[in-house]
Amino acid sequence: MSNEISLKQERDRFVAFTFCWSDIVLELDHDFNIVFTGGAISAITGKSEEELIGKPITDIIAPDDHILFLQVASATDEANRIESISIRLQGRSRATPPIQMMGYRIKDLKNHLFIGLRLGDKFGKTSDLKKDDASGLYDEKSFLKAAQATIQKNTAKGEHVELTMLDMDQLQALANSLGNEDANHLMNSVGSYLRSNSLGSDSAGRIGDNQFGLVHSGDLKVDELQNKLSEMAANASGSDVKLDIKAATLEVDGQNISEEDLANGLAYTINRFKNARGKDFSMETLTRNMSDLVNEAHEKIATFKHVVAEREFFIAFQPIIGTRSGKIHHYECLARFRGDQAGKSPYEYIIFAEETGLIPEFDYVMAQAALQWLGQQPKGKEYCLAVNVSGYSVGDRGYIKNLMTLLKNNTWARGNLMFEITESSRLDNLQEANLFIQNLRKMGYKVCLDDFGAGAASFQYLSTLDVDIVKLDGSAIRNARQAPKGRSFLIALGNLCRDLKVETIAEMIDDAEGLTFVRECGISHVQGYLFGKPSPNIKDFDPLPQLELFSKKAMSNNAATLSVMTRI
Repeated sequence: MSNEISLKQERDRFVAFTFCWSDIVLELDHDFNIVFTGGAISAITGKSEEELIGKPITDIIAPDDHILFLQVASATDEANRIESISIRLQGRSRATPPIQMMGYRIKDLKNHLFIGLRLGDKFGKTSDLKKDDASGLYDEKSFLKAAQATIQKNTAKGEHVELTMLDMDQLQALANSLGNEDANHLMNSVGSYLRSNSLGSDSAGRIGDNQFGLVHSGDLKVDELQNKLSEMAANASGSDVKLDIKAATLEVDGQNISEEDLANGLAYTINRFKNARGKDFSMETLTRNMSDLVNEAHEKIATFKHVVAEREFFIAFQPIIGTRSGKIHHYECLARFRGDQAGKSPYEYIIFAEETGLIPEFDYVMAQAALQWLGQQPKGKEYCLAVNVSGYSVGDRGYIKNLMTLLKNNTWARGNLMFEITESSRLDNLQEANLFIQNLRKMGYKVCLDDFGAGAASFQYLSTLDVDIVKLDGSAIRNARQAPKGRSFLIALGNLCRDLKVETIAEMIDDAEGLTFVRECGISHVQGYLFGKPSPNIKDFDPLPQLELFSKKAMSNNAATLSVMTRI
Protein backbone atom coordinates (compact mmCIF):
# COMPACT_ATOMS: atom_id res chain seq x y z
CA MET A 1 0.00 0.00 0.00
CA SER A 2 2.80 2.41 0.92
CA ASN A 3 4.49 1.62 -2.39
CA GLU A 4 1.32 2.64 -4.31
CA ILE A 5 1.13 5.89 -2.32
CA SER A 6 4.77 6.56 -3.12
CA LEU A 7 4.18 5.96 -6.82
CA LYS A 8 1.18 8.28 -6.77
CA GLN A 9 3.22 10.97 -5.04
CA GLU A 10 5.96 10.61 -7.64
CA ARG A 11 3.46 10.86 -10.48
CA ASP A 12 1.78 13.87 -8.92
CA ARG A 13 5.16 15.54 -8.52
CA PHE A 14 6.00 14.81 -12.19
CA VAL A 15 2.63 16.11 -13.34
CA ALA A 16 3.13 19.28 -11.30
CA PHE A 17 6.50 19.87 -12.94
CA THR A 18 5.05 19.13 -16.37
CA PHE A 19 2.29 21.68 -15.92
CA CYS A 20 4.98 24.36 -15.58
CA TRP A 21 5.45 23.85 -19.35
CA SER A 22 2.26 22.16 -20.51
CA ASP A 23 -1.44 22.93 -20.80
CA ILE A 24 -2.34 19.23 -21.01
CA VAL A 25 -0.74 16.19 -19.39
CA LEU A 26 -1.40 12.56 -20.40
CA GLU A 27 -0.07 9.30 -18.98
CA LEU A 28 -0.08 6.33 -21.37
CA ASP A 29 0.43 2.64 -20.67
CA HIS A 30 2.51 0.30 -22.86
CA ASP A 31 -0.35 -0.01 -25.39
CA PHE A 32 -0.71 3.79 -25.57
CA ASN A 33 -4.01 3.74 -23.68
CA ILE A 34 -4.75 6.76 -21.48
CA VAL A 35 -4.17 6.10 -17.78
CA PHE A 36 -4.31 9.67 -16.51
CA THR A 37 -5.22 13.04 -18.00
CA GLY A 38 -5.25 16.59 -16.76
CA GLY A 39 -5.53 20.13 -18.04
CA ALA A 40 -7.48 21.51 -20.98
CA ILE A 41 -8.05 18.22 -22.79
CA SER A 42 -11.83 18.19 -22.23
CA ALA A 43 -12.26 21.73 -23.51
CA ILE A 44 -10.53 20.84 -26.75
CA THR A 45 -11.85 17.35 -27.45
CA GLY A 46 -15.32 17.67 -25.91
CA LYS A 47 -14.72 14.44 -23.97
CA SER A 48 -14.60 14.27 -20.18
CA GLU A 49 -11.57 12.91 -18.34
CA GLU A 50 -13.67 9.91 -17.24
CA GLU A 51 -14.55 9.11 -20.88
CA LEU A 52 -10.90 9.18 -21.90
CA ILE A 53 -9.45 6.83 -19.25
CA GLY A 54 -8.69 3.45 -20.79
CA LYS A 55 -9.16 4.72 -24.37
CA PRO A 56 -6.36 4.67 -26.99
CA ILE A 57 -4.54 7.99 -27.34
CA THR A 58 -5.30 7.81 -31.08
CA ASP A 59 -8.95 8.49 -30.24
CA ILE A 60 -8.05 12.13 -29.60
CA ILE A 61 -5.26 12.57 -32.16
CA ALA A 62 -6.16 13.83 -35.63
CA PRO A 63 -6.30 10.80 -38.00
CA ASP A 64 -3.65 12.23 -40.32
CA ASP A 65 -1.22 12.36 -37.38
CA HIS A 66 -1.77 8.80 -36.08
CA ILE A 67 1.25 7.38 -37.89
CA LEU A 68 3.43 10.31 -36.85
CA PHE A 69 2.54 9.86 -33.18
CA LEU A 70 2.98 6.08 -33.17
CA GLN A 71 6.35 6.31 -34.92
CA VAL A 72 7.63 8.89 -32.44
CA ALA A 73 6.12 7.28 -29.34
CA SER A 74 7.34 3.78 -30.23
CA ALA A 75 10.91 5.04 -30.45
CA THR A 76 10.75 6.69 -27.02
CA ASP A 77 12.68 5.20 -24.10
CA GLU A 78 14.73 6.44 -21.14
CA ALA A 79 17.51 7.65 -23.43
CA ASN A 80 15.33 8.93 -26.26
CA ARG A 81 12.55 11.28 -25.28
CA ILE A 82 10.16 13.33 -27.40
CA GLU A 83 11.57 16.81 -27.90
CA SER A 84 8.84 19.34 -28.71
CA ILE A 85 7.30 18.01 -31.91
CA SER A 86 4.05 19.28 -33.44
CA ILE A 87 0.89 17.18 -33.29
CA ARG A 88 -2.78 17.89 -33.96
CA LEU A 89 -5.61 16.69 -31.73
CA GLN A 90 -9.09 15.77 -32.91
CA GLY A 91 -11.18 18.70 -31.72
CA ARG A 92 -14.94 18.90 -31.27
CA SER A 93 -15.59 19.29 -35.00
CA ARG A 94 -12.22 19.18 -36.76
CA ALA A 95 -8.50 18.81 -36.22
CA THR A 96 -6.84 21.47 -34.07
CA PRO A 97 -3.95 23.63 -35.22
CA PRO A 98 -0.52 22.09 -34.46
CA ILE A 99 0.23 21.70 -30.74
CA GLN A 100 3.70 21.30 -29.24
CA MET A 101 4.26 17.90 -27.66
CA MET A 102 7.03 16.62 -25.43
CA GLY A 103 7.31 13.40 -23.44
CA TYR A 104 9.41 10.65 -21.97
CA ARG A 105 9.13 7.35 -20.14
CA ILE A 106 9.68 7.09 -16.38
CA LYS A 107 11.07 3.76 -15.29
CA ASP A 108 9.93 4.16 -11.68
CA LEU A 109 6.34 4.82 -12.82
CA LYS A 110 5.78 1.46 -14.60
CA ASN A 111 7.81 2.78 -17.52
CA HIS A 112 4.69 4.63 -18.66
CA LEU A 113 4.93 7.35 -21.27
CA PHE A 114 4.10 10.84 -20.00
CA ILE A 115 3.02 13.38 -22.60
CA GLY A 116 2.91 17.17 -22.19
CA LEU A 117 0.98 19.29 -24.68
CA ARG A 118 1.48 23.04 -24.94
CA LEU A 119 -1.06 25.11 -26.85
CA GLY A 120 1.08 28.23 -27.18
CA ASP A 121 0.14 31.83 -27.91
CA LYS A 122 -0.81 31.11 -31.52
CA PHE A 123 -3.22 28.26 -30.76
CA GLY A 124 -6.54 28.79 -32.51
CA LYS A 125 -5.16 31.50 -34.77
CA THR A 126 -5.24 31.02 -38.54
CA SER A 127 -1.91 30.12 -40.12
CA ASP A 128 -1.02 31.18 -43.65
CA LEU A 129 0.99 27.99 -44.09
CA LYS A 130 -0.69 25.43 -46.35
CA LYS A 131 -0.27 21.68 -46.52
CA ASP A 132 -0.54 19.12 -49.27
CA ASP A 133 -3.74 17.08 -48.78
CA ALA A 134 -2.23 13.72 -49.70
CA SER A 135 0.97 13.77 -47.62
CA GLY A 136 0.10 16.28 -44.90
CA LEU A 137 3.38 18.07 -45.62
CA TYR A 138 3.81 21.77 -46.32
CA ASP A 139 3.41 22.80 -49.94
CA GLU A 140 6.40 24.36 -51.67
CA LYS A 141 5.68 27.98 -50.70
CA SER A 142 4.86 27.15 -47.06
CA PHE A 143 7.84 24.82 -46.73
CA LEU A 144 10.10 27.71 -47.70
CA LYS A 145 8.71 29.77 -44.80
CA ALA A 146 8.66 26.88 -42.32
CA ALA A 147 12.21 25.80 -43.21
CA GLN A 148 13.54 29.32 -42.76
CA ALA A 149 11.88 29.69 -39.34
CA THR A 150 13.12 26.28 -38.16
CA ILE A 151 16.68 26.90 -39.36
CA GLN A 152 16.87 30.30 -37.68
CA LYS A 153 15.40 28.98 -34.42
CA ASN A 154 17.71 25.99 -34.12
CA THR A 155 20.96 27.47 -35.43
CA ALA A 156 20.50 30.38 -33.01
CA LYS A 157 20.80 27.77 -30.26
CA GLY A 158 24.03 26.50 -31.80
CA GLU A 159 22.52 23.26 -33.10
CA HIS A 160 23.87 21.46 -36.16
CA VAL A 161 21.13 21.77 -38.80
CA GLU A 162 20.93 20.22 -42.26
CA LEU A 163 18.54 20.44 -45.18
CA THR A 164 17.90 17.32 -47.27
CA MET A 165 16.07 17.25 -50.59
CA LEU A 166 14.67 13.90 -51.78
CA ASP A 167 13.69 12.91 -55.31
CA MET A 168 11.51 9.77 -55.15
CA ASP A 169 11.12 8.96 -58.82
CA GLN A 170 7.86 7.12 -59.64
CA LEU A 171 6.28 7.65 -56.19
CA GLN A 172 3.23 9.47 -57.57
CA ALA A 173 2.92 6.95 -60.42
CA LEU A 174 2.91 4.16 -57.83
CA ALA A 175 0.21 5.92 -55.79
CA ASN A 176 -1.88 6.39 -58.93
CA SER A 177 -1.70 2.66 -59.64
CA LEU A 178 -3.13 1.77 -56.23
CA GLY A 179 -6.68 1.96 -54.97
CA ASN A 180 -7.70 5.14 -53.16
CA GLU A 181 -7.32 3.65 -49.69
CA ASP A 182 -3.87 2.15 -50.36
CA ALA A 183 -2.70 5.31 -52.15
CA ASN A 184 -3.81 7.50 -49.25
CA HIS A 185 -2.08 5.21 -46.78
CA LEU A 186 1.17 5.27 -48.76
CA MET A 187 1.28 9.06 -49.15
CA ASN A 188 0.25 9.62 -45.54
CA SER A 189 2.92 7.18 -44.34
CA VAL A 190 5.61 8.89 -46.41
CA GLY A 191 4.52 12.30 -45.13
CA SER A 192 4.34 11.20 -41.50
CA TYR A 193 7.74 9.51 -41.66
CA LEU A 194 9.38 12.61 -43.12
CA ARG A 195 7.72 14.85 -40.54
CA SER A 196 8.77 12.59 -37.67
CA ASN A 197 12.40 12.86 -38.80
CA SER A 198 12.32 16.63 -39.29
CA LEU A 199 13.15 19.17 -36.60
CA GLY A 200 10.10 19.78 -34.43
CA SER A 201 8.41 17.02 -36.46
CA ASP A 202 6.86 19.73 -38.61
CA SER A 203 9.54 21.05 -40.96
CA ALA A 204 9.10 18.85 -44.01
CA GLY A 205 7.52 19.76 -47.35
CA ARG A 206 6.37 18.40 -50.68
CA ILE A 207 8.03 20.34 -53.50
CA GLY A 208 6.52 18.37 -56.39
CA ASP A 209 4.80 15.06 -57.11
CA ASN A 210 7.97 13.11 -56.33
CA GLN A 211 10.12 15.77 -54.66
CA PHE A 212 10.36 16.43 -50.93
CA GLY A 213 12.46 18.38 -48.47
CA LEU A 214 13.07 18.35 -44.73
CA VAL A 215 15.09 20.30 -42.18
CA HIS A 216 16.68 17.93 -39.68
CA SER A 217 19.41 17.53 -37.11
CA GLY A 218 22.93 16.72 -38.20
CA ASP A 219 22.82 13.19 -36.77
CA LEU A 220 19.98 11.98 -39.01
CA LYS A 221 21.14 8.99 -41.09
CA VAL A 222 19.80 9.91 -44.52
CA ASP A 223 20.68 6.52 -46.05
CA GLU A 224 18.46 4.80 -43.48
CA LEU A 225 15.71 7.30 -44.28
CA GLN A 226 15.97 6.42 -47.99
CA ASN A 227 15.84 2.70 -47.24
CA LYS A 228 12.74 3.08 -45.07
CA LEU A 229 10.92 5.09 -47.72
CA SER A 230 11.84 2.51 -50.37
CA GLU A 231 10.53 -0.21 -48.06
CA MET A 232 7.20 1.63 -47.73
CA ALA A 233 6.85 1.69 -51.51
CA ALA A 234 7.72 -1.98 -51.79
CA ASN A 235 5.14 -2.91 -49.15
CA ALA A 236 2.46 -0.82 -50.86
CA SER A 237 3.13 -2.42 -54.25
CA GLY A 238 3.62 -5.97 -53.03
CA SER A 239 7.38 -5.65 -53.63
CA ASP A 240 6.76 -4.93 -57.31
CA VAL A 241 8.18 -1.41 -57.18
CA LYS A 242 11.51 -0.26 -55.79
CA LEU A 243 11.81 3.50 -55.71
CA ASP A 244 14.98 5.11 -56.99
CA ILE A 245 15.41 7.69 -54.22
CA LYS A 246 18.07 10.34 -54.70
CA ALA A 247 19.08 12.61 -51.83
CA ALA A 248 21.06 15.81 -51.52
CA THR A 249 22.01 17.13 -48.08
CA LEU A 250 23.25 20.64 -47.29
CA GLU A 251 24.83 21.91 -44.10
CA VAL A 252 23.12 25.10 -42.94
CA ASP A 253 25.21 27.60 -41.00
CA GLY A 254 22.25 29.86 -40.23
CA GLN A 255 24.09 31.88 -37.59
CA ASN A 256 26.34 33.41 -40.25
CA ILE A 257 23.58 34.14 -42.79
CA SER A 258 21.20 37.09 -42.62
CA GLU A 259 17.45 36.49 -42.67
CA GLU A 260 17.11 37.90 -46.20
CA ASP A 261 20.09 35.92 -47.50
CA LEU A 262 18.77 32.72 -45.94
CA ALA A 263 15.36 33.24 -47.57
CA ASN A 264 16.97 33.84 -50.96
CA GLY A 265 19.36 30.93 -50.52
CA LEU A 266 16.52 28.55 -49.66
CA ALA A 267 14.46 29.78 -52.62
CA TYR A 268 17.45 29.29 -54.91
CA THR A 269 18.10 25.81 -53.49
CA ILE A 270 14.51 24.67 -53.99
CA ASN A 271 14.44 26.15 -57.49
CA ARG A 272 17.63 24.31 -58.45
CA PHE A 273 16.31 21.13 -56.88
CA LYS A 274 13.10 21.29 -58.94
CA ASN A 275 15.21 21.55 -62.08
CA ALA A 276 17.89 19.05 -60.99
CA ARG A 277 17.37 16.92 -64.07
CA GLY A 278 18.91 19.59 -66.28
CA LYS A 279 22.02 18.90 -68.34
CA ASP A 280 24.28 21.23 -66.31
CA PHE A 281 23.06 20.23 -62.87
CA SER A 282 22.53 17.10 -60.81
CA MET A 283 21.50 16.15 -57.29
CA GLU A 284 25.17 15.59 -56.49
CA THR A 285 26.06 19.22 -57.21
CA LEU A 286 23.41 20.31 -54.69
CA THR A 287 25.17 18.50 -51.84
CA ARG A 288 27.29 21.25 -50.30
CA ASN A 289 27.16 24.11 -47.79
CA MET A 290 24.24 26.51 -47.80
CA SER A 291 26.70 29.42 -47.79
CA ASP A 292 27.83 28.44 -51.30
CA LEU A 293 24.26 28.55 -52.58
CA VAL A 294 23.62 31.84 -50.77
CA ASN A 295 26.60 33.31 -52.61
CA GLU A 296 25.27 31.98 -55.90
CA ALA A 297 21.86 33.45 -55.09
CA HIS A 298 23.52 36.80 -54.32
CA GLU A 299 25.24 36.77 -57.69
CA LYS A 300 22.10 35.79 -59.51
CA ILE A 301 20.02 38.48 -57.79
CA ALA A 302 22.60 41.12 -58.72
CA THR A 303 22.63 39.87 -62.32
CA PHE A 304 18.85 39.92 -62.59
CA LYS A 305 18.62 43.41 -61.12
CA HIS A 306 21.20 44.55 -63.65
CA VAL A 307 19.21 42.99 -66.51
CA VAL A 308 16.11 44.87 -65.37
CA ALA A 309 17.85 48.19 -64.70
CA GLU A 310 19.76 48.20 -67.98
CA ARG A 311 16.91 46.66 -70.00
CA GLU A 312 19.19 43.86 -71.17
CA PHE A 313 16.27 41.91 -72.60
CA PHE A 314 14.04 42.06 -75.64
CA ILE A 315 10.58 40.84 -76.60
CA ALA A 316 10.06 37.70 -78.65
CA PHE A 317 6.57 37.36 -80.11
CA GLN A 318 4.47 34.21 -80.50
CA PRO A 319 1.07 34.35 -82.21
CA ILE A 320 -2.25 33.07 -80.85
CA ILE A 321 -4.41 31.93 -83.76
CA GLY A 322 -8.11 31.19 -84.25
CA THR A 323 -8.63 27.46 -84.76
CA ARG A 324 -11.25 28.00 -87.48
CA SER A 325 -10.37 31.37 -88.99
CA GLY A 326 -6.59 30.91 -89.10
CA LYS A 327 -6.28 34.57 -88.17
CA ILE A 328 -3.94 35.94 -85.51
CA HIS A 329 -5.87 37.06 -82.44
CA HIS A 330 -2.90 38.51 -80.54
CA TYR A 331 0.78 37.88 -79.76
CA GLU A 332 2.23 36.79 -76.42
CA CYS A 333 5.30 38.79 -75.35
CA LEU A 334 8.09 36.52 -74.13
CA ALA A 335 11.32 37.77 -72.54
CA ARG A 336 14.69 36.94 -74.09
CA PHE A 337 17.98 38.15 -72.66
CA ARG A 338 20.88 39.89 -74.35
CA GLY A 339 24.40 40.80 -73.23
CA ASP A 340 26.13 38.33 -70.89
CA GLN A 341 22.87 36.40 -70.43
CA ALA A 342 22.21 35.97 -74.14
CA GLY A 343 21.09 32.49 -75.07
CA LYS A 344 20.38 31.45 -71.47
CA SER A 345 16.98 29.97 -70.65
CA PRO A 346 14.64 32.69 -69.42
CA TYR A 347 12.52 30.10 -67.59
CA GLU A 348 15.02 29.52 -64.77
CA TYR A 349 15.57 33.25 -64.31
CA ILE A 350 11.84 33.99 -64.21
CA ILE A 351 11.18 31.23 -61.67
CA PHE A 352 14.09 32.47 -59.58
CA ALA A 353 12.73 36.03 -59.76
CA GLU A 354 9.34 34.78 -58.58
CA GLU A 355 10.81 32.86 -55.65
CA THR A 356 12.99 35.77 -54.51
CA GLY A 357 10.39 38.53 -54.90
CA LEU A 358 12.04 40.22 -57.91
CA ILE A 359 9.31 39.41 -60.44
CA PRO A 360 6.97 42.41 -59.84
CA GLU A 361 9.61 44.86 -61.09
CA PHE A 362 10.32 42.68 -64.13
CA ASP A 363 6.61 42.32 -64.95
CA TYR A 364 6.34 46.10 -64.83
CA VAL A 365 9.27 46.78 -67.19
CA MET A 366 7.91 44.15 -69.61
CA ALA A 367 4.62 46.10 -69.73
CA GLN A 368 6.65 49.26 -70.35
CA ALA A 369 8.58 47.55 -73.15
CA ALA A 370 5.36 46.30 -74.81
CA LEU A 371 3.85 49.80 -74.70
CA GLN A 372 7.04 51.28 -76.12
CA TRP A 373 7.02 48.77 -78.98
CA LEU A 374 3.35 49.45 -79.75
CA GLY A 375 3.99 53.19 -79.75
CA GLN A 376 6.72 52.79 -82.38
CA GLN A 377 4.50 51.03 -84.93
CA PRO A 378 3.29 52.97 -87.99
CA LYS A 379 -0.28 54.24 -88.01
CA GLY A 380 -2.75 51.87 -89.60
CA LYS A 381 -0.85 48.77 -88.47
CA GLU A 382 -2.73 47.34 -85.50
CA TYR A 383 -1.27 44.73 -83.17
CA CYS A 384 -2.53 43.29 -79.91
CA LEU A 385 0.09 42.13 -77.39
CA ALA A 386 -0.29 40.10 -74.20
CA VAL A 387 2.20 40.64 -71.37
CA ASN A 388 2.61 38.22 -68.49
CA VAL A 389 1.76 39.03 -64.90
CA SER A 390 2.98 36.55 -62.28
CA GLY A 391 0.61 35.49 -59.53
CA TYR A 392 3.21 36.99 -57.18
CA SER A 393 2.86 40.41 -58.82
CA VAL A 394 -0.94 40.37 -58.49
CA GLY A 395 -0.46 40.55 -54.71
CA ASP A 396 2.25 43.21 -54.83
CA ARG A 397 0.88 46.69 -54.01
CA GLY A 398 3.86 48.49 -55.52
CA TYR A 399 3.45 46.70 -58.84
CA ILE A 400 -0.30 47.36 -58.97
CA LYS A 401 0.15 51.07 -58.21
CA ASN A 402 2.87 51.52 -60.83
CA LEU A 403 0.96 49.54 -63.48
CA MET A 404 -2.27 51.47 -62.98
CA THR A 405 -0.38 54.76 -63.29
CA LEU A 406 1.32 53.52 -66.47
CA LEU A 407 -2.00 52.52 -68.05
CA LYS A 408 -3.72 55.78 -67.08
CA ASN A 409 -0.91 57.67 -68.81
CA ASN A 410 -1.25 55.54 -71.96
CA THR A 411 -4.98 55.21 -72.55
CA TRP A 412 -4.32 54.90 -76.30
CA ALA A 413 -3.20 51.29 -75.67
CA ARG A 414 -6.73 50.06 -74.89
CA GLY A 415 -7.52 47.25 -77.29
CA ASN A 416 -3.84 46.77 -78.11
CA LEU A 417 -2.64 45.41 -74.79
CA MET A 418 -3.74 42.35 -72.78
CA PHE A 419 -2.57 40.78 -69.54
CA GLU A 420 -1.91 37.08 -69.00
CA ILE A 421 -1.76 35.91 -65.38
CA THR A 422 0.84 33.17 -65.01
CA GLU A 423 1.64 31.02 -61.99
CA SER A 424 -1.99 31.32 -60.90
CA SER A 425 -1.23 28.87 -58.08
CA ARG A 426 0.57 31.78 -56.41
CA LEU A 427 -2.65 33.75 -56.00
CA ASP A 428 -3.05 33.81 -52.22
CA ASN A 429 -6.25 35.85 -52.13
CA LEU A 430 -8.65 35.20 -54.99
CA GLN A 431 -10.97 38.06 -54.01
CA GLU A 432 -8.14 40.59 -54.13
CA ALA A 433 -6.89 39.04 -57.37
CA ASN A 434 -10.36 39.39 -58.91
CA LEU A 435 -10.49 43.06 -57.87
CA PHE A 436 -7.19 43.64 -59.72
CA ILE A 437 -8.53 41.80 -62.78
CA GLN A 438 -11.80 43.74 -62.84
CA ASN A 439 -9.95 47.04 -62.56
CA LEU A 440 -7.96 46.11 -65.68
CA ARG A 441 -11.10 45.06 -67.56
CA LYS A 442 -12.93 48.26 -66.60
CA MET A 443 -10.01 50.20 -68.06
CA GLY A 444 -10.47 48.34 -71.36
CA TYR A 445 -7.83 45.61 -71.07
CA LYS A 446 -8.64 41.93 -71.54
CA VAL A 447 -7.26 39.41 -69.05
CA CYS A 448 -6.20 35.81 -69.73
CA LEU A 449 -5.69 33.14 -67.05
CA ASP A 450 -2.72 30.90 -67.87
CA ASP A 451 -2.02 27.30 -66.74
CA PHE A 452 -5.70 26.38 -66.78
CA GLY A 453 -6.61 22.71 -66.46
CA ALA A 454 -3.29 21.75 -64.85
CA GLY A 455 -4.92 21.14 -61.45
CA ALA A 456 -8.24 20.81 -59.65
CA ALA A 457 -7.90 24.39 -58.35
CA SER A 458 -8.33 25.70 -61.91
CA PHE A 459 -12.10 25.38 -61.64
CA GLN A 460 -12.11 27.32 -58.38
CA TYR A 461 -10.20 30.07 -60.18
CA LEU A 462 -12.69 30.04 -63.06
CA SER A 463 -15.64 30.32 -60.66
CA THR A 464 -14.05 33.16 -58.67
CA LEU A 465 -12.06 35.14 -61.25
CA ASP A 466 -13.97 36.88 -64.06
CA VAL A 467 -11.58 36.70 -67.02
CA ASP A 468 -11.92 36.99 -70.78
CA ILE A 469 -9.73 34.06 -71.83
CA VAL A 470 -8.25 30.92 -70.30
CA LYS A 471 -5.12 29.26 -71.66
CA LEU A 472 -5.20 25.49 -71.37
CA ASP A 473 -1.92 24.15 -70.03
CA GLY A 474 0.12 22.13 -72.51
CA SER A 475 0.18 19.12 -70.17
CA ALA A 476 -3.63 19.20 -69.96
CA ILE A 477 -3.86 19.11 -73.77
CA ARG A 478 -1.30 16.30 -73.96
CA ASN A 479 -3.18 14.26 -71.34
CA ALA A 480 -6.49 14.86 -73.13
CA ARG A 481 -4.99 13.53 -76.37
CA GLN A 482 -3.70 10.41 -74.65
CA ALA A 483 -6.47 9.55 -72.17
CA PRO A 484 -9.47 7.50 -73.36
CA LYS A 485 -11.90 10.09 -72.00
CA GLY A 486 -9.68 13.03 -72.88
CA ARG A 487 -11.69 14.19 -75.90
CA SER A 488 -14.97 14.18 -73.93
CA PHE A 489 -13.34 16.08 -71.08
CA LEU A 490 -11.93 18.74 -73.39
CA ILE A 491 -15.25 19.12 -75.24
CA ALA A 492 -17.05 19.59 -71.92
CA LEU A 493 -14.45 22.12 -70.81
CA GLY A 494 -14.83 24.04 -74.06
CA ASN A 495 -18.61 24.06 -73.68
CA LEU A 496 -18.34 25.30 -70.09
CA CYS A 497 -16.11 28.19 -71.15
CA ARG A 498 -18.47 29.13 -73.99
CA ASP A 499 -21.39 29.17 -71.56
CA LEU A 500 -19.37 31.53 -69.37
CA LYS A 501 -18.46 33.62 -72.44
CA VAL A 502 -14.78 32.86 -71.89
CA GLU A 503 -12.52 32.22 -74.88
CA THR A 504 -10.03 29.34 -74.84
CA ILE A 505 -6.44 28.90 -75.99
CA ALA A 506 -4.68 25.55 -76.31
CA GLU A 507 -0.93 25.94 -75.90
CA MET A 508 1.95 23.77 -77.10
CA ILE A 509 0.24 22.82 -80.36
CA ASP A 510 3.26 21.66 -82.31
CA ASP A 511 1.73 19.41 -84.97
CA ALA A 512 -1.24 19.32 -87.34
CA GLU A 513 -2.85 16.48 -85.43
CA GLY A 514 -2.91 18.60 -82.27
CA LEU A 515 -4.60 21.45 -84.14
CA THR A 516 -7.25 19.09 -85.53
CA PHE A 517 -7.84 17.58 -82.09
CA VAL A 518 -8.45 20.86 -80.22
CA ARG A 519 -10.44 22.27 -83.15
CA GLU A 520 -12.75 19.25 -82.98
CA CYS A 521 -13.08 19.75 -79.23
CA GLY A 522 -14.29 23.31 -79.71
CA ILE A 523 -11.23 25.18 -78.44
CA SER A 524 -11.24 28.64 -80.01
CA HIS A 525 -7.50 29.47 -80.29
CA VAL A 526 -4.12 27.77 -80.44
CA GLN A 527 -0.48 28.60 -79.76
CA GLY A 528 2.60 26.53 -80.52
CA TYR A 529 5.61 25.69 -82.66
CA LEU A 530 3.33 24.52 -85.49
CA PHE A 531 3.22 28.20 -86.47
CA GLY A 532 6.82 29.02 -85.61
CA LYS A 533 9.01 29.54 -82.58
CA PRO A 534 8.93 32.89 -80.73
CA SER A 535 10.70 35.56 -82.77
CA PRO A 536 11.79 39.16 -82.08
CA ASN A 537 10.65 40.00 -85.62
CA ILE A 538 6.85 39.99 -85.69
CA LYS A 539 6.93 40.00 -89.50
CA ASP A 540 8.12 36.39 -89.38
CA PHE A 541 4.43 35.54 -88.95
CA ASP A 542 3.26 37.49 -91.99
CA PRO A 543 2.21 35.49 -93.86
CA LEU A 544 1.41 32.91 -91.21
CA PRO A 545 3.02 29.49 -91.75
CA GLN A 546 0.79 26.43 -92.18
CA LEU A 547 -2.19 28.44 -93.47
CA GLU A 548 -3.25 25.45 -95.59
CA LEU A 549 -4.45 23.84 -92.35
CA PHE A 550 -7.32 26.35 -92.37
CA SER A 551 -8.35 25.80 -95.98
CA LYS A 552 -11.93 24.92 -96.85
CA LYS A 553 -10.87 21.35 -97.57
CA ALA A 554 -9.17 20.96 -94.19
CA MET A 555 -12.13 22.51 -92.43
CA SER A 556 -14.66 20.35 -94.26
CA ASN A 557 -12.89 17.22 -93.07
CA ASN A 558 -13.79 18.28 -89.54
CA ALA A 559 -17.32 19.45 -90.30
CA ALA A 560 -19.08 16.28 -89.18
CA THR A 561 -17.16 16.15 -85.93
CA LEU A 562 -17.79 19.84 -85.26
CA SER A 563 -21.50 19.37 -85.94
CA VAL A 564 -21.68 16.63 -83.32
CA MET A 565 -19.59 18.70 -80.89
CA THR A 566 -21.88 21.72 -81.06
CA ARG A 567 -24.88 19.59 -80.09
CA ILE A 568 -23.22 18.15 -76.97
